Amino acid sequence: MFRIGEFSRIARVSCRALRYYDEIGLLAPARIDQASGYRYYSAAQLPRLNRILVLRDLGLSLEQIARAVHDGLPAAELRGMLLMRRSELEQTLEVHAQRLRHIESRIAQIEAEGSSSGDDVMVRAEPARRLLSMRQTVPSFADGVRLIGELAAAVPRLLRGGALGQFVAIAHAQDFEPDNIDVEFGFFLEAGLAGPVALPDGRALRVRELAPVERLATCVRIGPPQDAHLTTARIGRFIEANGYRINGPNREVFLQRPSPGAMEHAVVEMQFPLEKL
Repeated sequence: MFRIGEFSRIARVSCRALRYYDEIGLLAPARIDQASGYRYYSAAQLPRLNRILVLRDLGLSLEQIARAVHDGLPAAELRGMLLMRRSELEQTLEVHAQRLRHIESRIAQIEAEGSSSGDDVMVRAEPARRLLSMRQTVPSFADGVRLIGELAAAVPRLLRGGALGQFVAIAHAQDFEPDNIDVEFGFFLEAGLAGPVALPDGRALRVRELAPVERLATCVRIGPPQDAHLTTARIGRFIEANGYRINGPNREVFLQRPSPGAMEHAVVEMQFPLEKL
């Protein structure tokens, strides 16, 4: 089982939301340690959580959500409700369109219940890597995506000659948050580089070394970042089924360099460091 912070990273839902859903009776922990009070969740609770998130984003009241979840509302009815909501959201701004895409991916995960497993998750050792990066708190997920595009376009123009390797994002928070995200963006280095690299706006990327990882769970996703939870759920099922636990910040390594304005075609390896229970 997962502690609440680990489960939040697998489900990509904040601890604050999970505690609230517990308080109002929508999603209780699978187990609470009587001695420590720690909340523990299971990957088997992801389907119920996905239904709650879809219904919440469709605008249902908490009472309606509780009734629908209790009755086991099928995916077909959820999709019908989504189509009705889509006609309204298509007239709104970019942030609402991103929310719609996120709802669709959650429904896709519900529809895949029973067929999705951790069979495509691989575990390998990762050597120490040199990284050219900058770490900051970005206000929102959309701001993070925009910053990825800016760095992917600007840094290769400043450093030529094959020094830059794959683009990587490292989530440093202990739990998932959709806002005020503590994240590090940068490039693996394939050649020697000593000093920092200054961007035109005055910010700078600095060189540091990532420590080696004995066990790294990896799974590749193809598509927009809003679909990342489909892949992290696979990794979560693998972790739970094989007696591991999360042991450090998770990474997203772009196997193809991100292209500004084309993140929906991104090929990304999701990575979680592990240790045996």
